[in-house]
This record gives sequence, C-alpha cells and structure tokens, in this order.
Amino acid sequence: MDIIRQNPDTYGDTSKGSRKVWHDLPILFLALIPMVIIVPVLPSDPSSRPVILIFLTLLFITGIYGMRGNRRRFLLSCILALIATETFWVSVWPAASSLFLPAEFFLLLFLGHQAGYLFQELVTSEGGIMDILSGTTALLMTGGIMLGTSLHLSGWAGRTAVYDPALLHSSFAKAIPEGVLLLIRGGESSFGSSSLTTVLLMIGAVCGFLLLALTAGKIAGYCGKNRGEITHPDEASR
Repeated sequence: MDIIRQNPDTYGDTSKGSRKVWHDLPILFLALIPMVIIVPVLPSDPSSRPVILIFLTLLFITGIYGMRGNRRRFLLSCILALIATETFWVSVWPAASSLFLPAEFFLLLFLGHQAGYLFQELVTSEGGIMDILSGTTALLMTGGIMLGTSLHLSGWAGRTAVYDPALLHSSFAKAIPEGVLLLIRGGESSFGSSSLTTVLLMIGAVCGFLLLALTAGKIAGYCGKNRGEITHPDEASR
C-alpha cells in the first residue's frame, strides 16, 4: 500500500520538474542572446561599460529565477550573483577597474553552477525535440560565455603591462562570442598560447563534443520512443 501511495507523488514531481526546466528556457534566452549578440558589437569606449553590466545583471537575475525550484541551489546562486554584481558595478569607476577581473571569477562560479543545473535537467528530464534543442542551445551559450570568460581571465592574468580599463571591458565583450564558437568547433584563441589557455581550449573542445553527442542521443531516444509508441498500437489492433 505504501508503494501505491508513493508512486503518484513520484511521477507528479518528475513531470512538474520536466515542465519547469523547459518553461524557464525562454526567460533565460532573454539574457543569453543579448550577451552573445549585442554585447560584442558595442563600441569599445567607456560609455558602453554600464550597458555591458546591465546585460550581465540581467543574466544573473534570469539565472537565479531558473534555480528557484531548489532552496540550496537558489541561495548559492543568489550569493554568487550578489558578489559578482556588486564587484562588476564598482569596477565601472576608473580607480577600481582592477575589480573587473575578480568579478569575472565569480561570474565563472555562477555560470558553472547554472551550467551544472542545465546539464542535469537536460539529461534527466523528458521533452520534445524542440525542448532538447533549446536546452542544448542554452547550454552552448552558457558554456561559451564560461569559456570566453576563462580565456579572457587567463590572457589578462599573464600580462605584466598596465591595462586600460576601457580595453578590459571591451576585450571581455569580444571574448564571449569567441568562447561560443570555440566550444562548438574548436580552434585557436586570440588570448595567447599559454599552457593555461591550451588546457582551457582542450576542456572546451571535450565539453562541446560531449554536449553535441548527448543531444544526438536524446533526439534519437525520443524518436525511437515515439516510433515504438506508434508501432505498438498497430500491433495490438492486429
């Protein structure tokens, strides 16, 4: 009797979770698409720095909203987003421009936390082909921003010259689409050829390949499941 009572609750929670992740993706795209498309084409003068930070803040807000289903995950994302957002906005002042690099580190932690959640939901949740493709696209954008930010950090950390605050923000903006492209097709980075950069490129290439392989497997499994559901009623009618 206990098993009978527990089964409906289990299935109900699973279906609710699978619906939630797909419904949250359009909201997440509201922040990811501008980060990948609009931010890189902004002018490199200091006037564009607040605009970049506005889009970053929107990314934090939508990421936190998508993690509201779990209290621990939600609290951790709030802490990381709060630290990163404050540090990013303080770095707008020329005297505190060096804080942009630590803010990028907390951005990496936040995006890693979000990417782990998206990957887990993509693996465990069931959805249609469009849901799978949407989840993969969100993961590619999130992972691409992570890779671009990592390459930007590694490139600037290896420099000994004093950097220009305006150049720091604009180079970060250019690193975002580069990270997405490197995650998809691989290649060489424009942020140098240090050992750390090479390791980051290798990790990005492996993650991109695994993500595409997972997507192909999920789509094949979905098509096979639907084909089986269509075949079984026909056999039963015979």
